Amino acid sequence: MADVLSIANRALLSVGARSQVSSVFPSDGSAEGNAIATLFTPCFEQLGRAANWNCLRKSANLSLLAAAQGTPENPDGTTYPIPEFPWLYAYAYPSDALKFNYIVPSAPIGTGGSPPQTTINNAAGPIIPNAGQIPYVISSALDANNSPILIILTNQDQAQGVYNANNSNPAIWDSLFQAGMVATLGAFLVPALSLSLPLMQLSIKVAEGVIAQARVADGNEGVTTMDHLPDWMRARAGAQGYVWGWNNGFVNVCTFDSSTWPGGYESWPKG
Repeated sequence: MADVLSIANRALLSVGARSQVSSVFPSDGSAEGNAIATLFTPCFEQLGRAANWNCLRKSANLSLLAAAQGTPENPDGTTYPIPEFPWLYAYAYPSDALKFNYIVPSAPIGTGGSPPQTTINNAAGPIIPNAGQIPYVISSALDANNSPILIILTNQDQAQGVYNANNSNPAIWDSLFQAGMVATLGAFLVPALSLSLPLMQLSIKVAEGVIAQARVADGNEGVTTMDHLPDWMRARAGAQGYVWGWNNGFVNVCTFDSSTWPGGYESWPKG
């Protein structure tokens, strides 16, 4: 199982360093250890923003900061601050996010409101609407203390976000992310340790190749954007919304509309 020390020493080997380190956090006091202790976190953060890494993927309910007057959350405009026009909602950018990827749809697009998930046969998956991505922008604002913060503006109520989480524990990194971290850290170490410039260029090329592989590999694992249902599933459910989840080897799909929630329930074998 990889750990910070093994990643650090692999990075040193990759750029031809003759010394290894015995500790990173805290540094063992060597020039290599001091450089790695300084560069490890910035390297991780840069790599973590370079692709939608499955090993860093996290979903969470977003914290509501503002809602437009007339929305269910702010009917008279006094419960929440008003977000900037033309957006209906402002949410706090997740504090543990390296890179925000998308908003999970929670109701049919354009209807507003989210049907109660608890009534749908204990479905384990997210609620998915008719095909389409939820528009959003990341912006800045001032909090109650006039401190700058990042916010997410969208028209989706009860929004759930999917993002790359700031989890710097190598034990959860897959082999591609480990390889990318070794190459990226190696490239950063070359000038810090006055090593050969060609080695830095080689490390950068390796890191770029790993990131390209990751975008393909992670794109082929599971449901990536999960904003679009497969055509065969969309045809079965018609023009309504869906709730899905795995249950004893079957995918459970409940169709619904705003007037007949919950609707029909069907199960098909996986695959």
